[in-house]
Amino acid sequence: MGANSFIYEIINLMKTNLKTKKLSLSFGHIAIFILMLLSPQATESEERTRLSIAAVVNDKIITASDLQKRLKLISIISPSQISRIKTRQLQKEVLNQLINEELQNQEVISLKIKVSEREIDNAKHLMEKRFKLPRNTLNKFIIKNKLDYNDVISQIKTSLGWTLAVQRKFSNYLKVSDEEVAEVINRLRDNIGKERYLISEIFLPVDYTDNENEVRARAKKLHNTIKSGADFRKVSREYSATGSAMDIGRGGWFLTGQLSPKLDLALQKIKIGDITSPIKTNSGFHILKLEKKNVFKEFDEMKVKVNLIETRIKLSKSHNNSNSQKKLNILKNSLSKIKTCGELEKLSLINEAYTTTNLGNFLVGELSSKLREIVTQSKIGIPNNPTKQDSEISTITVCNRTTPPSNIPDDESVLRNLRGKKIESMARKYLRNLRQRAFVEKRL
Repeated sequence: MGANSFIYEIINLMKTNLKTKKLSLSFGHIAIFILMLLSPQATESEERTRLSIAAVVNDKIITASDLQKRLKLISIISPSQISRIKTRQLQKEVLNQLINEELQNQEVISLKIKVSEREIDNAKHLMEKRFKLPRNTLNKFIIKNKLDYNDVISQIKTSLGWTLAVQRKFSNYLKVSDEEVAEVINRLRDNIGKERYLISEIFLPVDYTDNENEVRARAKKLHNTIKSGADFRKVSREYSATGSAMDIGRGGWFLTGQLSPKLDLALQKIKIGDITSPIKTNSGFHILKLEKKNVFKEFDEMKVKVNLIETRIKLSKSHNNSNSQKKLNILKNSLSKIKTCGELEKLSLINEAYTTTNLGNFLVGELSSKLREIVTQSKIGIPNNPTKQDSEISTITVCNRTTPPSNIPDDESVLRNLRGKKIESMARKYLRNLRQRAFVEKRL
């Protein structure tokens, strides 16, 4: 859903802004971030509608007014969603979302979890980023869109409190050992030279058993929409319930074996640019798009930066082919003794026939195929085999070579990624258990 993907955008932005002593408040896809509520001027008829019960969650009710207010929020966040989904279907999805939020709110209250003013302020700034608002202008945005400020703050507290509840309940399970981190890095190193996939994704979670058919139908509809020409990136941003929705659905690079066997098999059957049919896993339904496919390397060889110098040796006009070859052999012998670029430049200073020029810095991918081959095979400071060009002999030397960042992530990156996956999984399990134990009655 559009609101759902927005929520995950904000949760991901929290990765660099909200922190607790043990874990970042960001981890996860584990909380519903905002609920902006209208404050309508109701007529008597409207009042009856407003007070009608949409659902009962334990001892709390969700009114039809609550449902309409959330639909208003979605119309602000993702107006295209309103026109794409039938009203009845959209109401059902939004109602399920509100039920989940009420369960989260009740759990936060029962655990007596408090959210600090600083965390709320950070969350408000994240909302401003999402809506591309100038800093400290959220209040004006709320007033302009006729949204209730107090309810916005209340739901921010619930959302952040739910994140803390997950961390508290599963703190022992969220620990990542050095062995787990090392295993991931070693597995990546072992896969250097093997094929990998760049994928985009749409993920629709199945939070409880009685909505599996509903989610399956929604996944099929999204699949058909994309097949009919809809932009995968836009669909993912509006409907996907993963952190990648923030990045237009871009899931990243994956090696064979990193995904579940079902997903791996589906990717192997499609061509670059194609999408899979909806795939059911234990957590929900996935639609994958294969963006690229290549061989996994420790770093991108085309992004290696090299500093090159060129040395030219003039030949006199009297040199015939035999003399040129003799001169070339003498030059090769002289250059074979060179071990650094400094020695080559010094040679040019004491011998007028030699001219050495610093060509500058280049990415290997910017060079011609012939020069790229020379540079790739050359050792630093050692001139390559000289070649004759008209009335002079030329040689290229690599003076410096800088490799780009490794495709093998560092320990801290792996640690964050593993923690994020764990907390996301535990949050879904937590919510699913709450729902199974709760009394929930839908009346719409």
